Amino acid sequence: MTAHLTPVIAGQGVAAAHPDGAYGTVVGTFRHGCYVQVDGDMYAVAGPAVAPGPIHLIVEHSPPRVKEGLAVWRDGGRLRSTEWQIDLDWANVFEPQVPELHLATFALNALSHRLPVPDDLRSCWESLRQAVATDDLDAARVLLEGRGGGLTPTGDDVLAGILLVHAWRGAAPDELLRIARSAATTNLSRSFLAWAARGQSLAPVHDLVAHAAANDQPGFDQAVATVSAIGGSSGIALLWGIALSAGAVRTWPAGAVPPARSTS
Repeated sequence: MTAHLTPVIAGQGVAAAHPDGAYGTVVGTFRHGCYVQVDGDMYAVAGPAVAPGPIHLIVEHSPPRVKEGLAVWRDGGRLRSTEWQIDLDWANVFEPQVPELHLATFALNALSHRLPVPDDLRSCWESLRQAVATDDLDAARVLLEGRGGGLTPTGDDVLAGILLVHAWRGAAPDELLRIARSAATTNLSRSFLAWAARGQSLAPVHDLVAHAAANDQPGFDQAVATVSAIGGSSGIALLWGIALSAGAVRTWPAGAVPPARSTS
């Protein structure tokens, strides 16, 4: 019997990845859901234990376990498979706000003093710092793409954090998308990177920046712990990318005032 899954919230990348009439395939499963691939784009269908994000379709209860290779097709506003179906029109849309980066930058940069350097990236770390400091995103991409372990390689997660900050500060979207789409890595990582280039990440990441901008230290510390716990190393790597890029910000939105830095 086909299960009817109730959607809660859907990232904009879900509908973008799976247009009406297209067929996709389940290419991976995890404890709380599965990954669907349509051509080279991917998204996740997951239960409420997974944080909302740009390529996540969160449903009320974890979907039943399915096998890799299961066909998933879109029929109007509905995703269908032989195991479940989901009415996309019922879902709220995940639309995170552009953060007040100029208020959050000092706290984000300070993350570099509390995070361990990823073991996967130690050999290229100084070169990466130089690339970020000089705003050379192509050099950073070459150093990071597909590097390290994890469902999304460590280097890709750092690159996602770098792209996020550049998007938040108003860098040219087409250039950031070019960097993301040219990364030599997995389809899943490229999907995350493409939305990072648009300024979107997982909900706890946006919460973290909001707490930083509001000078809410307890909330910020809790958000750092939440993001750090994502995946085996993905969360920490993502925070590193944010911290490195925040420390190199030179271009501020119109009318914004860079945060004061202590001279003591």
